[in-house]
Amino acid sequence: MYEIVDDYITNVDEIMQKVYEHESKGKFTNRGIGGTDKHATIYGESHFSSLYQKDMNEDLVETVWKTLPESERKWVSQIVVNKYKPGDWLVRHQDSAGGYWQFKLVFLTEGKPHFKYWDKDDVEHLVQEKKGAMFKMPIETWHEVTKIEKDEEPKYSLCLIWE
Repeated sequence: MYEIVDDYITNVDEIMQKVYEHESKGKFTNRGIGGTDKHATIYGESHFSSLYQKDMNEDLVETVWKTLPESERKWVSQIVVNKYKPGDWLVRHQDSAGGYWQFKLVFLTEGKPHFKYWDKDDVEHLVQEKKGAMFKMPIETWHEVTKIEKDEEPKYSLCLIWE
């Protein structure tokens, strides 16, 4: 069902150091208004950026794999790091529309919660983000990231995808 697993990844600081290196080299893709890769649903368009595995060097990929449980690592088909800076958001959507059968979200930063989901009874929940924690949810779960405010630090998350 819906589950938060603390310390799912224990080397978040090491991962983030390498993510920042990729960011400084312009490796993130703008996924929103005016961007090169759109993310839109019946609820509207999102605005955030992503670092896709295809744009990561082997060092970053290996750093992500380093503390993932072996049983998980061998089946993950893609990893993506999402960045939400002030003014960014992810519109309400379901991941099953993307053609993959499992998805796990790992928080790489923490602070004011922005990850919201709706349970099977359509009750809204806001998840407290904690570095290294994984949020596991059924693939058909409706969810969003609420707008990051001007005074907040950017938020980063790691998406593990099984195709």
